[in-house]
Amino acid sequence: MFETINRKPEIDAYDTKGKVLDDIRGDIELKDVYFTYPARPDEEIFSGFSLCISSGTTAALVGQSGSGKSTVISLIERFYDPQQGEILIDNINLKEFQIKWIREKIGLVSQEPVLFTSSIKDNILYGKDDASMDEIRVAVELANAAKFIDKLPKVSNLLKHLICLLCFLCNISCLGFFFFLELITFFVPCGLSKITISVY
Repeated sequence: MFETINRKPEIDAYDTKGKVLDDIRGDIELKDVYFTYPARPDEEIFSGFSLCISSGTTAALVGQSGSGKSTVISLIERFYDPQQGEILIDNINLKEFQIKWIREKIGLVSQEPVLFTSSIKDNILYGKDDASMDEIRVAVELANAAKFIDKLPKVSNLLKHLICLLCFLCNISCLGFFFFLELITFFVPCGLSKITISVY
């Protein structure tokens, strides 16, 4: 247990070194990526995988369970580094960015979204607790949530697709540049298909 507590991560989320840009376009490129998870070194996930997603476009990665869709996002968020190859944002290697800064630009709603047992407002503000009421209202409108948000029951009783929608709303309020959604079908009942976002 103490070894786990004292272990230093290879990727330090609190490291303040690295580039912080005034402006970002949002082009994403995975170039000739080779990757295996540290806990499963014999199971190769990617072998020379390449992918380009241009800024402002919607992209969908479709495949069987375990085919690496979630791994792509984990690499873009730099939870892991590939053994070979590069991950580029606006033609800059992801390793050159300050981790905290680049992660603030990314919104993710995972397969098993989680909300805090607090108010809807508190959940929306998570990640950007200094957001103004005007920013919250804009986020609510963008997420197509204005019509039903006042009628919501307690968070613990929400249907899964509504939890997904609220997690999406929380991400919008942070004003990120990249949005990634797992299991996009949960969003169809909420009318989110009209919003241009990067999904997989």
